[in-house]
Amino acid sequence: MLVGDPHKPYDWVKGWKSCSRERRTKRGRMQSASSQVARPQYSIDSRITRDAWMHGKCLSRWEHEYGQVHAGHFSGHTEVAWLGPVQLVYERIDHAFNYRGTPWPGSRVFFSYLPGSGDLFYDNRPVGASALVTHRWNGVDRINGSDRFNLVLATVDEQFLEEYLAAVPGLEDLFRNSQPVCYTSNPQAITAFQRTVYGVLQELTQHPELLGHERIRAGFQQRVLDSIVAVVADHKAPPNRLPAPSTRAYVVSRAIDYIESRLAEPISLRDICTAGRVCPRTLSYAFAEVLGVSPKSYLLALRLNRAHRDLRDDKAPDSVQAIAGRWGFSHMSRFAHYYRSAFGERPSDTYRRRRCV
Repeated sequence: MLVGDPHKPYDWVKGWKSCSRERRTKRGRMQSASSQVARPQYSIDSRITRDAWMHGKCLSRWEHEYGQVHAGHFSGHTEVAWLGPVQLVYERIDHAFNYRGTPWPGSRVFFSYLPGSGDLFYDNRPVGASALVTHRWNGVDRINGSDRFNLVLATVDEQFLEEYLAAVPGLEDLFRNSQPVCYTSNPQAITAFQRTVYGVLQELTQHPELLGHERIRAGFQQRVLDSIVAVVADHKAPPNRLPAPSTRAYVVSRAIDYIESRLAEPISLRDICTAGRVCPRTLSYAFAEVLGVSPKSYLLALRLNRAHRDLRDDKAPDSVQAIAGRWGFSHMSRFAHYYRSAFGERPSDTYRRRRCV
């Protein structure tokens, strides 16, 4: 939605910064957090990653962690742009994964999975392509996927977004609702959002010098925000809550919580079933649907991921043997075999490269 002369884009960052203090302080703690975390800046970055731990470092200001679920080489790709209080992301992972984390405090997330993505469970709720999902920064914690996925995402400072949308009637509930909501009834507008975010990222990746021009930066902001408005302001296509939690995804989530709380201890299939109050067959079917692996394979993968993370961390002084023992591996030759199958190299190779990261 454009207001005024379309050939003279308004600098929304200046407008945001110059709005009255009285109005901004109404946001209380949210305003304080966003002013500290989402200061205007402009940048573009593109990365290809070969392990889940490094992939989690691609999004600045996010607190999150990815886990590799299947053995074999991990492959990820991210493109990230900062346009002041707006962060744009294209992300691809060619691997089954699990994820836990949150974006920067005081932000609101708008994301859409692209065609070709596998089945994904968003806090145990299935979400497919051709949908735009939005939630506050702390509205969702866990994502599980049994296959590859592609998404585009816009994370916007809520204070800034509310200022931008003040002239659009009927959107008050968007900021009152702390639960994720899903827009699915206007596929053309959702596709336009996907193309807009991806298109802006491609333009900036190919021509990063465009970030040096104030009018162009404001134009990029406007394109993205207007593509969001086209979806959320469509009164003929009101939002819906995400689908009800999947029973099998819930079983997997409970099992993962139990496994993570006792990861370095001996854990049997019986222990997991007892904690989740399910039979072994139900547990196995749930893991196969949500993550594409057995519970035993997931437990091994999670321990290997934690060991891999510590082996990559140059701040950890521990030896390879100490790190392996910390995550439940007492037999070093077996650990080395499992590790090489998962990551394509020996633990000692990862350990030697740690100070080069």
